[in-house]
Amino acid sequence: MSSAAVAEPVHAPHSRICPACGEAASLSSRVWKLVNARGEAEWLQCGECRSYFIDREYALQTEVSHTQQMTWGSPKEGAALNQYKQRMYRSILERLVQQLGEPAGQRILDIGCAYGGFMAAAESAGFDVMGYDIVPEAVDFVTAQGMRAQCCAQAEEFSLSEEPFDAVTVLDANIYWPDQPAELREICRLVRPGGLLVMRVVDKSWLARIGGLMQSVSARQGQKVLRRALNDHRFSMPLGSFLKVVETAGFRVISATPKGAVHSDQTSLGVKLSFGVGTALWHTLGLFVAPGAIVVAERPAE
Repeated sequence: MSSAAVAEPVHAPHSRICPACGEAASLSSRVWKLVNARGEAEWLQCGECRSYFIDREYALQTEVSHTQQMTWGSPKEGAALNQYKQRMYRSILERLVQQLGEPAGQRILDIGCAYGGFMAAAESAGFDVMGYDIVPEAVDFVTAQGMRAQCCAQAEEFSLSEEPFDAVTVLDANIYWPDQPAELREICRLVRPGGLLVMRVVDKSWLARIGGLMQSVSARQGQKVLRRALNDHRFSMPLGSFLKVVETAGFRVISATPKGAVHSDQTSLGVKLSFGVGTALWHTLGLFVAPGAIVVAERPAE
């Protein structure tokens, strides 16, 4: 099936654990068969959290190889993205300082650190930063810059420090996890009581719904929208469902907003407008139609 092939809607029930919420009690429904950056695959929708997810088993080495082939997986492009995303890094740091106070002495773990763009920005701001990523070349790049990072795939494998962190950051990485609830529970263990989880999350599940509906009018255009909505992600989760998973993992959500989630000053005007409109609709009507959001949660003090 070529990349120009149409997305084929399918509706047969399928029993599978949802990687977004971990729910296996309800039958997931097959909703599409399409081609995206991961090739041809069927996509399911969780009957519990309404997330869409790819019907493919997780294999770490396959995931590493896939990431290495993507634009952000190469050292040259990864370093360029470090500069491109400075606007988002500043926004995350502002929230950290607002909640934690002065950076001096505050320890951050950046999960899915890639080529260390946020780590460098946080270190320059005065934070003590560590990170980890699944791509060896990315970790080598980070350590060559004098920062501390480890090549591993899960929070439970991280071993550079046994002391709890004041904050854990996860920027555009959770959509690649095979078991999000388990990972969030482990992250909660790494955060000190009163410490923070700060995430930049993608939610284009609303766009995926539009793409699915468009297939009845134009299958080819419907697939185009679906590919834009799903990218190379392993799942697409509605923000409301995600916030419930975060709290079930042991955190208390402090804030969730599209405001400040724009990647770059160079981001296109159309995307910036979508964040602006999405912010207004989210805060007035509770309707989420932005491309992403920044979520701040706290591990309650014991």
